[in-house]
Amino acid sequence: MEKGYIKAFHGRSMMDLRILKLNYNPPDILELGFGAMFERMDEVTIITSLMQTFEKYILVVEVKWKGSPDLASVERLKLVERAEEISRDGNTSILIVSGKFPEVYREVIRKFFDTFNCFIEFPARFTLGTMTGSIVGTQEDINRFLKFAESWGATYEVISVRKYHPKLEGVLSTLTPKQSTCLGAAVRLGYFDVPRKVSSRELASKLDISHSTMLEHIKKGQRQILSALFNG
Repeated sequence: MEKGYIKAFHGRSMMDLRILKLNYNPPDILELGFGAMFERMDEVTIITSLMQTFEKYILVVEVKWKGSPDLASVERLKLVERAEEISRDGNTSILIVSGKFPEVYREVIRKFFDTFNCFIEFPARFTLGTMTGSIVGTQEDINRFLKFAESWGATYEVISVRKYHPKLEGVLSTLTPKQSTCLGAAVRLGYFDVPRKVSSRELASKLDISHSTMLEHIKKGQRQILSALFNG
């Protein structure tokens, strides 16, 4: 782990930290192969990072395919060197993906940790042209990074900002990929709103899974979160 990862924690209380969730569009993302990638995929989610420096990474990734799995379409990305499938459930694969960041992105990543003292909170979800993810830092550090991102040519839309509670983030990280996907879609599409904006059957249809399976993932995910928060 390089020093930039450590500096983000130096001399500050966790109570000062905020977590910002946003839709983010880095420049040149399609030129890196993401456009062609989404000819074969509907959605890509980085579940967690096994190793990351300013140059290299190893990630656990969930891929929802439009048809049959095609690992070659992942390895055609300029920033991917190797992709291995470790499990498959229908049209969804869990992969271990490793590679190197393009040189133009290395300086941005270095600034993110070294200059702005922020860090990334997974999962991060990619659809065609858009990344939905979270960054953590003080409000001042986050604002400084966003100003830099604008000058770099990135665009973004803030979804939410709140205090960073490590226990809550740890609970969310224990959800299975299916539970996380179902709960995330339920929140985004208004399943938990009052009145509901989408019914359970409509949500299951959008997720392309059976109604009973979708309800099971949501109930188990809710139980996991509530049990960890109130019994821990």
